[in-house]
Amino acid sequence: MRGFRRSSIRTALATAALTAMVTGIAGAATLPHIQPGERPAVGSVEAELWYGMDQAEKEIRQSPQIVRDPELQRYVERVTCKVTGEYCKDLRVYIVDVPVFNASMAPNGVTLIFSGALLRMRDESELAVVLGHEFAHYKARHSLEGWQTAKRTTAFLNTFALVTLGVGVPIAGDLAYLGGISGLYKQSRDNEREADSLGFASAVAQGYDPQGGVRVWERLRREEKADRTHKDRAVFASHPQSAERIIDISAAAAKVSVADPQTYTAEYRAAIKPFLQRWMDSELSRRTYDTSIQVFSELKQDAAPDTAALATFYLAEAHRRRNKNDDMTRAGQLYAEALTLPEPPAAAWREQGMLLRTQGDAAGAANALRTYLQTAPDAADAALIKHYLTKLEPTP
Repeated sequence: MRGFRRSSIRTALATAALTAMVTGIAGAATLPHIQPGERPAVGSVEAELWYGMDQAEKEIRQSPQIVRDPELQRYVERVTCKVTGEYCKDLRVYIVDVPVFNASMAPNGVTLIFSGALLRMRDESELAVVLGHEFAHYKARHSLEGWQTAKRTTAFLNTFALVTLGVGVPIAGDLAYLGGISGLYKQSRDNEREADSLGFASAVAQGYDPQGGVRVWERLRREEKADRTHKDRAVFASHPQSAERIIDISAAAAKVSVADPQTYTAEYRAAIKPFLQRWMDSELSRRTYDTSIQVFSELKQDAAPDTAALATFYLAEAHRRRNKNDDMTRAGQLYAEALTLPEPPAAAWREQGMLLRTQGDAAGAANALRTYLQTAPDAADAALIKHYLTKLEPTP
């Protein structure tokens, strides 16, 4: 997340956190579903809730964190509109460049999809089920149910001030803020089950594979288990633990059937391919190497032929940076494997060369570093690599 404006990321994350917070506090009667084009009455409690989200959206719209790619935007909006139907015109979709798994749909229609979620999904059906679930929270007005209770809490006052006034947060990092706030205010299980039911109905009506949601949550559960530092921390901030979610979402998926379920895997892969390297870099920047190794291992396993080398390289990088036990040996094996696959990243030659250099293989290191310079002649570190080559290659 280098170069990101910290106030903007806090605003984006706070919007998701505030939505999660007010959704998760129970104690109000079930409300009628919001209708397409409906707006809250002036002076109502719901209007107060919308105001906070409207203020947050002003900053989000200008944030450098927003992925401003027309093709990806059109693709995600198209899937959103398929799932939400006539509500589509009331929603605004923002793809946020943050390397964690999250998505939310605020009461005023602000829809956030984090890049970390797109990296972890495999096909359009998975995206559709997640969007359908968040749309169900929006449609059922789950946020409004807890608003009156939430607004009396200190946590609410702090979060609302952050969203509406842009007040900074005295913590070490923005991702810690997201995890801390969202983790404290998880959505109620009853609301989750209702969102599952409504969300599946929305996705399945468009022919999507209902098992997409199960696949997503099982993948997230494996990521949680890989986290040695925070055991059983929910990867999808603001939702219950994934062990619970898998039970509930599997039950919901079992209740629906599609004659010819569609995943649209090729379409999804084409949409996210231009961003994979950038998003994998961001994932590594989190320095949570145990979970990154899990994420990249599954990406490598599921990769199409034209992205397998990239996934293999980043898995090698995660092992190298963690550098525990046999990580360096494993990294070397993966660098070599990446270089046998189609379209390997140029950096794979550099890293293999540097690794061989530390192992005393001067000829192998020189060959790899020479290939790196040929592949990436304008690399920012070209001068440094040339310096290494003068030490590795004998003078004629």
